[in-house]
Amino acid sequence: MRIPLWLIALLFVGYSIWAIRFWHCLQCQCCDGQTPPTETVKTSGVPLFLWNADKPVPDDNFKTWKEALLDRGGQGDTLLITGWYRTGETADLGMARAQALKAMMMPPMPDSRLRLASKLEQDSLAAGGPALESAGFSWLKMVLAKEAGAIIESDNDVTFLFPFNSTEKDKDPAVDAYLKKLVEKHKSTAATFTVVGHTDDVGEPAENIQLGMGRAKAIARILTDNGIAASRIKVESKGEAGPVADNNTEDGRHQNRRVVVTTVNR
Repeated sequence: MRIPLWLIALLFVGYSIWAIRFWHCLQCQCCDGQTPPTETVKTSGVPLFLWNADKPVPDDNFKTWKEALLDRGGQGDTLLITGWYRTGETADLGMARAQALKAMMMPPMPDSRLRLASKLEQDSLAAGGPALESAGFSWLKMVLAKEAGAIIESDNDVTFLFPFNSTEKDKDPAVDAYLKKLVEKHKSTAATFTVVGHTDDVGEPAENIQLGMGRAKAIARILTDNGIAASRIKVESKGEAGPVADNNTEDGRHQNRRVVVTTVNR
């Protein structure tokens, strides 16, 4: 019995429709009420925002991107986060985006080293469109006079910068006030403190070890005077051996004249 050509054609069309639908369902897994799986988009990690969104799209690579950004900052530098908003979005949205990104930088960045701004950006971000970069990041370099000092917070560390050839940072009211707050925070805890003195490379190495120890002891003395037992404090000096900046410049030498207090919570 011969099968009519029209029946063969009908069977072929029916099979083709079934095969196409089967392949589609197999690929998207979205037939019969199923929800298509969420794909992991490979990106650089830079925060991206959808139209009118005040928080960035989740990105598994953000942590790596953040670490690279923070590595570009120097000791004591301030990170300026500028949130962008577009025509049709509210001006407040730029600052809201900056605030969201600030929270994502903490820790290790402390609040004292984060500054926020907002500006109007003209580009193609629009309702229903893809997420786009909606913030700028720039480092504001810390520059100090030779005779000045500074207090720099970062995560569990606080760094005190010293004027040239000085161990008398304990006479600075700002340092006293900061360390008193640190003591009040940890007086009733089991936290311990490591206090390490550092110097620039001016002078002999042995003399710099002594100078670094003098700086460390000056800071440790404030801790003990305010109620922290000496047994909870470890004091040491690395002299000129642990620079964090270039000793060939005055600004770099200033950053190397420091005491770092590390709090170890137990």
